Amino acid sequence: MVNNMENVDARELQMLEQYLEQFTQQVEAYSRQLEMLENRRMETATAVETLNNLADQEGPTVLLQIGGGASLRVHVPDTDTVLLNIGADVVVERTNTETVDYLEERMTEMEALAKKIAESIEQVQKQGRDVAKRMESAYSQAQSRMDPGIQG
Repeated sequence: MVNNMENVDARELQMLEQYLEQFTQQVEAYSRQLEMLENRRMETATAVETLNNLADQEGPTVLLQIGGGASLRVHVPDTDTVLLNIGADVVVERTNTETVDYLEERMTEMEALAKKIAESIEQVQKQGRDVAKRMESAYSQAQSRMDPGIQG
């Protein structure tokens, strides 16, 4: 960017406007990522809570969603064996405790990633504010050059 405000031209203002638009788009993209991550974290927390509750019960009844808004009440004969999708459609059999441990680790990882994304949002917002200030200053400079008698 040009440091001498007296030499600000239309090209620089256009470039600053483009930067500001790019920063806005980045913040929106990061915000969507943060929202999706938070949704996954909440789902994982719900799964951990459910597994912990099931571990304390003998033959509990749960609702099984079968699609189309329909659910069945089913009895869970074995609350200690859990089928766990570990990624890439790979499903492994784990104990309830192992699954809870795995899911809690995943939640910790998600929280760390959410923190990094939030920091990125903050950094991009700061850059956007800096560009907006620069644009405002450039517009003021251009206006005062066009109307020298209006200066306060």
